[in-house]
Amino acid sequence: MRVKKFICQNCGAPKVTPIKNPYVVCDYCCSLIDIDYSVGINVWNQSAAHTNEYNRKKVIFESNSAQFVRENNIEAYKKEQLAYWDFYYQHYPEYLPPNISIGEKYEQFLKACVEITADSLFNPPEPTNANAYNLAYASLRYYQSNGQNLVTYDSFIKMIRAYNDYVNESYVRVYENPELAYYQELMPRKIQAKVNLSKLAQVWVPYLKKEDADKFLHEFGLSHEYTTLKDPVIKQSTCENCHEQISYPEGAITCICEKCKHENTLKKVINCNSCGVENPIPKHWHLHINCVACGTELSVVQPMFG
Repeated sequence: MRVKKFICQNCGAPKVTPIKNPYVVCDYCCSLIDIDYSVGINVWNQSAAHTNEYNRKKVIFESNSAQFVRENNIEAYKKEQLAYWDFYYQHYPEYLPPNISIGEKYEQFLKACVEITADSLFNPPEPTNANAYNLAYASLRYYQSNGQNLVTYDSFIKMIRAYNDYVNESYVRVYENPELAYYQELMPRKIQAKVNLSKLAQVWVPYLKKEDADKFLHEFGLSHEYTTLKDPVIKQSTCENCHEQISYPEGAITCICEKCKHENTLKKVINCNSCGVENPIPKHWHLHINCVACGTELSVVQPMFG
């Protein structure tokens, strides 16, 4: 069975502790890695009453927003959208990226959500890429094999390429907009693109026969993420902030508490494998540092790779 493996783009480590929230954070360096689509679906489905309450209030927000669009009242629309996004992330805090804590970053993130939504409605792009994607999606062809519903590769890959053109156009509008320069820090373009592509793969790989899935994963550089992972040693500790139990793999540097989102420091020094001298780990470290005594290049994170 093909297994999705979440790998950090910052330090190269795999995700090895249980995933509780849709956004996946590295166990070793706390970087945002990816998104787990199945966990996101589970969050949505965990309580029918909770979901129904969200849908009921969403209808009101949508009705008000549509009225402001018809009136071409962009300021009223933005105010309504700000209230909606705040409600959304308060109602579903699991969907808030873990690097966005309550406070200034949260306010900036909500502002970006509002500006991006408003720009797409009041200053819409040419619909060429959106139309091509919608047409390709509507043209998907399915078939059955051994009791399983599958999609033909030619129709699927056409849809995926059209989708990439569509989202890449939106990335340009967002990440090259000087008024949204702060959004690059909140949600880097590389991570946003990775999350979107990964979500697509998680949704569609089960609908592809093995050789077609292999072709798709290879073309989009995802083959290494669908492998078998050897289990590392998992350790337990207590959050420095809320005292909730936290789990982390042996060798981790930091760990974000799933409950309060506090970043716990687990390891402050590493020993040089050449001269044995202890080296303090800098606050803003990268994958490698140089030994303070002998200059040897040291790997800060040394996880058990799959």
